[in-house]
Amino acid sequence: MATVHNPNNWHWVDKNCVPWATDYFNKNLVNLSVPQDDYVFTVKSLKSLSGDCDVTQRKGNVRCLFELKIEFIVNVKSSEDEEEEVTIILPEFEHDYDESDFLFEIKTTKSDKKSAIKKHFLPVAQKEVFLKFQPDLIAAHEPKLRHNTD
Repeated sequence: MATVHNPNNWHWVDKNCVPWATDYFNKNLVNLSVPQDDYVFTVKSLKSLSGDCDVTQRKGNVRCLFELKIEFIVNVKSSEDEEEEVTIILPEFEHDYDESDFLFEIKTTKSDKKSAIKKHFLPVAQKEVFLKFQPDLIAAHEPKLRHNTD
């Protein structure tokens, strides 16, 4: 945390945000539901989250750096009421990602479901959860890292 020994927020201040990231994905990814065409995709659980996630402040600027591996379970229900739990892994999720950088691994033997997940579910998950993570991370921690210099 910033202190009186850090005038004008000049020196490094770091905050480990892995617990916050885990909570974030449990709140924002779990239960995400995407009905499309012949399927309904619903995230059932966050299986694991590992890596580094830090918010840092130096010279008055707040930045975040993260490199996470995220694994989650998606229930895929077809219009014929067939259900399958599919594991999706994002082996690298980094602070400088844009929409074209995401490389998800989908663990299912059914190519039609894999294709439907790629086409319908993943773009929504990227837009609604993953691409909002960084701005939400900074917004949640920036006020705590800045020292009042007024």
